[in-house]
Amino acid sequence: IYSLLQLRMLRITFTLLAPVAVAACSNWIMSNDYFISGRTMDLGPIPGLEWSLANMPRASALHPQAGPIKKAKYGSVGIVFRLLPNQVTGGLNEAGLSCDEQTLITTQMPPPTNTSRDVNVKYFCQWALSNFATTDEVHAALLNGTAHIWGTNESSAQNGLHHSLRDATGHSLVVEYVDSQMQVYRDLNDGGKTGYGVMTNEPEYPFMVRLVQHTEWKRTLARPGVTMPGTWYPDHRFMRLHFVKEGMPKPNSLREAVMQAVHVLNTVTVPMGEQIGTDSGAGEGAGDHTMWGILYDHKEKTVYWRTQYNQNLQRLRLADIDLATGATIKYLSLSPRNELPWFNDASHSFRG
Repeated sequence: IYSLLQLRMLRITFTLLAPVAVAACSNWIMSNDYFISGRTMDLGPIPGLEWSLANMPRASALHPQAGPIKKAKYGSVGIVFRLLPNQVTGGLNEAGLSCDEQTLITTQMPPPTNTSRDVNVKYFCQWALSNFATTDEVHAALLNGTAHIWGTNESSAQNGLHHSLRDATGHSLVVEYVDSQMQVYRDLNDGGKTGYGVMTNEPEYPFMVRLVQHTEWKRTLARPGVTMPGTWYPDHRFMRLHFVKEGMPKPNSLREAVMQAVHVLNTVTVPMGEQIGTDSGAGEGAGDHTMWGILYDHKEKTVYWRTQYNQNLQRLRLADIDLATGATIKYLSLSPRNELPWFNDASHSFRG
């Protein structure tokens, strides 16, 4: 249990460290009909703040700056700092909609309208996961004026965010904030007509799509010299995710589909330490390594994850946790102190 002073100090710590702890994350959806997506959280450690999974029951109270609707329509599993439970950095709701926030250092947030439509960008994922079932619904709310996403200078530039949303139809949205204007992009994972089912970090999303389109054009030439991008920079991760997932065979079972998603996760998982070729800022030291990676099964409403401390793949079905109105919010730490097994003892599986 934390005192009020401790809570205030941790909030100050988070605010002060944010400019130098730039998160370099990867996000994608597989190109098959199982509609499994994934993301990484690539960040340096923030003292005093601990990542956790949390159940968010139906009718949970939303943050006052999370828009005009004050209680959640849908239950969800969110990824949060336990001390800041309303700031959902990622998650999946019971309708199969996921939402993830990632760093975009070219962000310049729009100001508030000072009306009930305002949604602070810090609570975007809480707003989306609590209120909507599909990316079409989110798209409509963003464009018809139901919601206005805003932020302060503290939510711009080095602290800037953009958002990826994906659903059980395989459709995705990317939401960015450029020159104080919101930009919303549909991504149907359709080979570049609208997108490739991938989002990383800077530059903005349209640049990344054009980069892959240009690379694919090179591959059509008589003697192409295209190589697999190998660093951890955002453009290389974007292209690598596209190439690897497009090279996968069609899975014949859910197990195969999940394992293929894990293989893709492997290609953008940044080892701990001072790795070369990351977009860590000056003085960050051992920043921008993968703290955790998560897979969302949008059809089966299931999350799988692993962390830098425990590479064993863990599973949680939303049907197995309490999302009913009035349920107690509980937390599962993603730190080393949780009790999840970090290996499976295989000795009992030997057969004659």
